[in-house]
Amino acid sequence: MSFDTDEEVVESIKRWWEENGTSVIVGIVLVLAVFFGSRFWESSRNAYAEAASEVYLRLVDNIRADTDLEVSDEELDAARVLHNQLREEFDNSVYSRFSALMMARLHVQRNELDSAVAELRWVLDNPGLGFLRSINEELELTARSRLARVVLAQGDAQAALDLLGEVEPGAFAGNFAEIEGDAYVTLGRMEEAREAYQSALDMGVNPEIVELKLGDIGS
Repeated sequence: MSFDTDEEVVESIKRWWEENGTSVIVGIVLVLAVFFGSRFWESSRNAYAEAASEVYLRLVDNIRADTDLEVSDEELDAARVLHNQLREEFDNSVYSRFSALMMARLHVQRNELDSAVAELRWVLDNPGLGFLRSINEELELTARSRLARVVLAQGDAQAALDLLGEVEPGAFAGNFAEIEGDAYVTLGRMEEAREAYQSALDMGVNPEIVELKLGDIGS
């Protein structure tokens, strides 16, 4: 298209703007909204994570201050207050899952195995961390292996085996093998226990302890 005069150019621009101006403005507004919205969302998420980490570090510091294996009622109550804060205010934070692992450990130290199971199962049952996010594989496998040990300590060896058999162990293969060996011993399946312990030994997991376990069940 050619124009003979400047007036024709101006008129053409006016017509184009009348036909397309609204859509252009809407497009610009949407682009700006997405840009500033994403910046605000990222900033909010960072602030959320930072606040959650501060509560979690307070929990860790309180636990580190107690060097004894015995955990008093007062110490457990103080830890529970911070843990509940993470569960209620920062449910979509990974720190609430870390906190659950900590609480499970404290309950095991107090021989409160049911409470430990509840915390570890919560981690496995709640992998989601909000929009398109979830706990990483290492955290999931850590919770699963610890849950299997607690369930085994409760006397349910088959349930422990079932828990371990539901997923691929990945980097936790050696740890899984040792727990499987313990479960097989409990069930009286000594040949399978030997194979599991040998697998754990081959992968370098707790060699001194696993060697003792192999010695206990004999050749």
